[in-house]
Amino acid sequence: MMVGSSLNGKAMPTENPLCLKIGQRVEYMGYFGTLMFVGEVPPTKGIWLGIDWDDPSRGKHNGTHEGKFYFHTRHMTSGSFVRFGKVNFGHDCAAAIHNRYGEVKGETAGVDKSNLEILKKNMKAPLFELVGFDKVNRKQSQFDKLTVVCLKEELVNGSGAPGELKNLCPRIAELDLSRNLLNSWEVVAEIAQQLTDLWWLNTSENRLTIPEKPVHLKDSFPKIKHIVAGRMEYTWSEILSCCSMWPGIQTLQVPFNHITQIGVPPHMLENLKVLDLEGNCIEDWEEINKIGKLPSLESLNVCNTGLIEINFPVEESGNKTELFSSLKQLYLTTNKIQKWESVSELDKLKQLEELRFHENPVLYRENHETSRQLVIARIGRLQKLNGIVITPVERKGAEYDYLKKHGQEWIDMNKKENVKILMENFVLAHPRYPALIEKYGAPEEGEVKCFSSLLKSQLISVEIFSPKMEGKVYKKKLPLNMSVQKLIGLVQRLYNTGSEVPYLTYISSKYPDIEAPLENARKK
Repeated sequence: MMVGSSLNGKAMPTENPLCLKIGQRVEYMGYFGTLMFVGEVPPTKGIWLGIDWDDPSRGKHNGTHEGKFYFHTRHMTSGSFVRFGKVNFGHDCAAAIHNRYGEVKGETAGVDKSNLEILKKNMKAPLFELVGFDKVNRKQSQFDKLTVVCLKEELVNGSGAPGELKNLCPRIAELDLSRNLLNSWEVVAEIAQQLTDLWWLNTSENRLTIPEKPVHLKDSFPKIKHIVAGRMEYTWSEILSCCSMWPGIQTLQVPFNHITQIGVPPHMLENLKVLDLEGNCIEDWEEINKIGKLPSLESLNVCNTGLIEINFPVEESGNKTELFSSLKQLYLTTNKIQKWESVSELDKLKQLEELRFHENPVLYRENHETSRQLVIARIGRLQKLNGIVITPVERKGAEYDYLKKHGQEWIDMNKKENVKILMENFVLAHPRYPALIEKYGAPEEGEVKCFSSLLKSQLISVEIFSPKMEGKVYKKKLPLNMSVQKLIGLVQRLYNTGSEVPYLTYISSKYPDIEAPLENARKK
């Protein structure tokens, strides 16, 4: 072994730096990097380590020092030299488990008392006595009974001696190895092959090289069903290569990677039920459609991927798509969907029951309640929206209001000579409208005018402007019962203020010299 563990749990290097291997992962003061060079750097004496840091701001150069090239770096400023004794090289998995779960004497079992005081303060219970830490610690320190193990940021660098992990914790079923010093899937396989019950594995925030033929490692992951591999800088093709190691994979979470294009070869991922692509820069919905043939996919997360519109191909024989035939849950929060037609496209999914759809521009045209109604009315099978169950009463109200909202346009259209062309365009914009007419009956002139008058009476025209941004004025019709808090949120989005909360004042057109502050967030 090249490293051992000190008494305080921190990994220390051996005395011989020549035992180090290029490609090893290291840690220094919370920063992670890859060892790229070991040797002297004239004119100084002694051994230096050339590190390519994950965070480019931690480095100083590109591996070149005083005109001489020493090692390659991923970024122009991610490289630096450090002395051998300053960095941590980590310890094996068994040592990390001892450090994390080993028995600690004392009533708090090693838990920092200052942290306990903070916890009691947050609970608003200063006199509340927190006990039982010693019992929990004793239970956790029975290594042979551990089934769920979290070793996040424990500086794990490998499996340890052959069979050591298997003898220590034979029952581990869920293992979190995120943000450690692992450097390849071969090393992860050496850990996994000792854990015969392992079905859940998190390798996020590790820089793992992929073997030339990863399928050769599949015997090390015989029961793996759930993989979490976020922030590992993988492309989709690299992720597919890794999937050959997990033939039984059912849940694949690969958020915040370098995925821009997607494709699935035939007979791959046929058992996949859950796919998480959050935070990848995908943007084009056509890429999403490429995974639409996955036969078992029930849940898809494409939040924060930059998607602008949604479109599904439809067979001539009907208005439903053949793609995503098993999809029940879809997460689309924090995207750039701008048109209601994209929301209507989701009605083409045969099995869709649950949708998460916060923070998309199309929602900002209406108040929160109206936006929710419009989504419900446009997607017929939806049972839950943004975590809230859609009751039959809510659905009926949403669909009926939607019918009346566009009723006048429907009535006027049917009076025109070119009604056929107008009808085609109308149905393209409102695909469910004919079905709603069949369900509730066609809108009538009287009730539509009544609804329109009621709607107008509930809205007020306002102009929103900022003294700091001259000329940038927004004209909006807002509901009279809109709270100041919601108005603040609208202004934040319009002027892209980020986390900065704008200070709002009200100026009446009748009394332009009087400026009233809007300070009560709950006030309407």
